[in-house]
Amino acid sequence: MQTPSPDTAPPPRLPPEPWGKLQRGSPQDLADPSQAPRLSLVAHCIDVAAVVAALLELPTWQARLGTLAKRRLSTLDLSRLSALAFLHDVGKAGAGFYSKGVAPDLALAWRQRNRVVWGSDQLGHVAVVAPLFAGDASFAPWQQALGVDEVLAWGGSQSGQMTVMSLWLASISHHGTPLTVQDLDKPGGHPSWIVPIDGYQPIQGLARLAAAVRQILPEAFALDAPPLLVEPALLHAFAGLVSLADWIGSNTAQGFFPYDLGPQDETRWPIARQRARDVLVAMRVDLSAARADLRQRSPSFFDLFAKPPRDMQRHAGQADLGPLVVIEAETGSGKTEAALWRFKTLFEAGEVDALCFLLPTRVSATAIAQRVQDFVETAFPDKAFRPNTVLAVPGYLRANGHEGDKALAGFEVLWPDETDAAAKPMYWAAEHSKRYFAAACATATIDQFLLSVLQAKHAHLRGTVLLRALVVVDEVHASDAYMTALLRAALDRHVRAGGHGLLMSATLTGEARASLLRAGQKASRGWAQPVDALAAPDAPYPCVSDARQWRACARAAPQRRIHRECLPWMRDPAAIAERVAGVVAAGARVLVLRNTVAQAVATQVAIEARLGVGHPALFGVQGVVALHHGRYAFEDRRQLDLAVEQAFGKPAATTGAARVLVGTQTLEISLDCDADLMITDIVPIDVLLQRLGRLHRHRERDAHRPAGFAQPRVLVLTPAERDLSPLLKPGASRGLGIGSRSAYENLLAIEATWRLLDDFARRPEWLIPDHNRELVEAGADTARLSVLAEELAGDWPAFAQQIFGKRSAQAGQAAPLLVRWDADWNDGHWSDLGDEVRTRLGLDGVDIDLPEPWLSPLRQTLTRLAVPRWMLPALAGLPQIEHLQADSQGLTLTVSGRQLRYDRLGLRLL
Repeated sequence: MQTPSPDTAPPPRLPPEPWGKLQRGSPQDLADPSQAPRLSLVAHCIDVAAVVAALLELPTWQARLGTLAKRRLSTLDLSRLSALAFLHDVGKAGAGFYSKGVAPDLALAWRQRNRVVWGSDQLGHVAVVAPLFAGDASFAPWQQALGVDEVLAWGGSQSGQMTVMSLWLASISHHGTPLTVQDLDKPGGHPSWIVPIDGYQPIQGLARLAAAVRQILPEAFALDAPPLLVEPALLHAFAGLVSLADWIGSNTAQGFFPYDLGPQDETRWPIARQRARDVLVAMRVDLSAARADLRQRSPSFFDLFAKPPRDMQRHAGQADLGPLVVIEAETGSGKTEAALWRFKTLFEAGEVDALCFLLPTRVSATAIAQRVQDFVETAFPDKAFRPNTVLAVPGYLRANGHEGDKALAGFEVLWPDETDAAAKPMYWAAEHSKRYFAAACATATIDQFLLSVLQAKHAHLRGTVLLRALVVVDEVHASDAYMTALLRAALDRHVRAGGHGLLMSATLTGEARASLLRAGQKASRGWAQPVDALAAPDAPYPCVSDARQWRACARAAPQRRIHRECLPWMRDPAAIAERVAGVVAAGARVLVLRNTVAQAVATQVAIEARLGVGHPALFGVQGVVALHHGRYAFEDRRQLDLAVEQAFGKPAATTGAARVLVGTQTLEISLDCDADLMITDIVPIDVLLQRLGRLHRHRERDAHRPAGFAQPRVLVLTPAERDLSPLLKPGASRGLGIGSRSAYENLLAIEATWRLLDDFARRPEWLIPDHNRELVEAGADTARLSVLAEELAGDWPAFAQQIFGKRSAQAGQAAPLLVRWDADWNDGHWSDLGDEVRTRLGLDGVDIDLPEPWLSPLRQTLTRLAVPRWMLPALAGLPQIEHLQADSQGLTLTVSGRQLRYDRLGLRLL
């Protein structure tokens, strides 16, 4: 036989062993995947199992899973869970997946031979596992090779075996979408298991996995061991745990699990076990060193915040509080410091390992993120022990005080301010929105938390990593029944697992407080007391509540006497501008809050026309006049936030220059803003009180307020007609930001607020915070609003039934989309969230990529614009720019037939 020349010799055949990862995008991969650096499937499964085992060693993680299991997890339990984590990628043993890593001609031949008959899903590694678990007798040899019956026997009884199968399927579901027993019933052939490729026999790959897991975790397969008892909640949490472990174990970067970490067979296990422990420390998932350091120093409240604790802040740190706590106090009273102090207390005690600080908007989240960063740096001065921080807001890349840049190939993030390669794992959680909550201290928008309880991809991952955290929800209210139902469900899951939560609000009715405190009331630790008594409308204010009692707190600041006046100018920007001109002439700072962006822009334009666009009192960024709302690109919005605090915050408290700032709800919360006079649209009383927190906020400014503005004063803009009943008709209130299809649709709450504003005989002045409780109960309590509707008569009773019925329906509509951890794994029917849910969560924005970077009027380089979905009703598929024109003032573009304008006033339709 003639020996082939080197030019004609076939490439060396790969060893007939399944592979788990290969270096995609490498020069070898692009030329021939069979030559790319790779990791055997055994090695990859070892890495993931090692991460799961390391996570289960951490006391807080083990305690949470034990609470969900309703028993303490034994060594045998932990070993079996690690074994099932090892078997998470069993589908990669199939020939279909194997074909992705062989020479292109071989792969093409295999796929052409089999795809037409059975479908391209045979190339995957999740759904392809169906025949390994289904009752098809023809697949018995493959099931025996993997030892399926031996693993399922851990469940003992027939129902127990089904539970173990579900637990295994939860592990296989690590890519974020559940695989259930119902998904296994798929008729047809399965070439991925029965058709070999290039000498590789899938049945041998299964046998290789079975041998490896039994060698590294022999105790999991011990004979005569007690059955593995699994509660549904543990199963759901395990799905998230494996997802996290797969994210970590699949990271081939140096410092994680690179291809050259060690051997690719069973001898890799001890190496991977140690690397997993080291990685969790480097990522700050394991914070035992930070806790030991904090316990040794035990800093006081004064040490952390440079001031003595207020009464409410002392209460927040008490050890005898329940797992779910509500703090009600006026804006500016120090609730943020109270939350951080509670985290310090619980972390030091070993009750939590992480902090998740949730805000209602991106603007408020970015504002609080810096305060969390400052706290962490003060509480943990040694960087060697310091927990990592992440701004968990899509579109931003901020972690540990540094800004990132997604400028590298393969979506890798460059952290320009970080030079220590060993610190890279501390940034891992910030680089993908699904990993945000793996950080030790995450500041996020509330939607990221609610996604953990909705049927969204990777909901289990989000929910599981959050279990170890103190979840803080700031600016809680109960006006949106749908969002409240989601929040209750997420808190219920969290508290039932033994987690801790803290809810903060300036304005809650007793009805809302009691409803929220019911979350998790069937949890252990003796917190199953009835909480109806906590709904009492005469609860003290401020106060700290748990499910047993409230604790009255002393006021944090002197009483403010609010003077109020109603003006019928909601549709009259020119009248507003005239009043603003007088305020500016007197040297005062005025904040104008409108309910909609359109109202805000119209008011800004009118003020500029009255004062002149070059007037020094007009708010702006780098000499460019602007306003503040949510329809700016995030690069511009970040500059606007900074400019607001510089012009209206504490740094400017002792300067006397006149200022005028126009904005929307984005100015209500978190941003440090102090106005001498406030002009605001009428809104429900709880929102109005929140807005008043920006009026005479800093005592340092009191000595510098101009004549006539020594007392806080609010001008409330109302419709021209006192009778609101004509606005009950759909569309009648358009342009006002109240009524149907607006953020404030409950006109009964608007009517109640207007009555409170007009009640000068009983309340000539509002004393804040002493009147807060009475005002909120009178203007927002459901029962009182129902009585008001009957008193008004006419169309109002029917409107009340409609609005409260809608609230009840909205709460019910949330139920089918929830991921219920108390339900069997196979009971769920995963469905799309739908447009309404995405809109409510603020996830319906459309990102428009610009063809080239563009310098905005606020001097920021923009590469994309976020457009609300309602602006592009005809959009189908990915957005395409049909026309674009830049001028000296801004950018005009056409997308899906709609013309948009972006300039110093933000984004709007033309």
